[in-house]
Amino acid sequence: MSDTVLISFDGRILELFGYSDTHRIHIRQAPRLEFGTGRNPRMTIVTGRGMRHSLPYDAHRLDGLRVLAERLAQSPPERPEP
Repeated sequence: MSDTVLISFDGRILELFGYSDTHRIHIRQAPRLEFGTGRNPRMTIVTGRGMRHSLPYDAHRLDGLRVLAERLAQSPPERPEP
């Protein structure tokens, strides 16, 4: 992300650390990443229920963030056990 923000995904939970607080987004919330461009690019994490988190990213990290976006898109939402 940037020198002040860490993003982690273990296959089930997307976690953000260090921006203004910590966020945990479960894969069942169907998170997807959207990328802005320009002088101060921002990435927005959008869930299936419309929740949004927007944060800056360093442009040189965009390729890695796109790989993460693809992985999220391919991860099926968890299904609750009966």
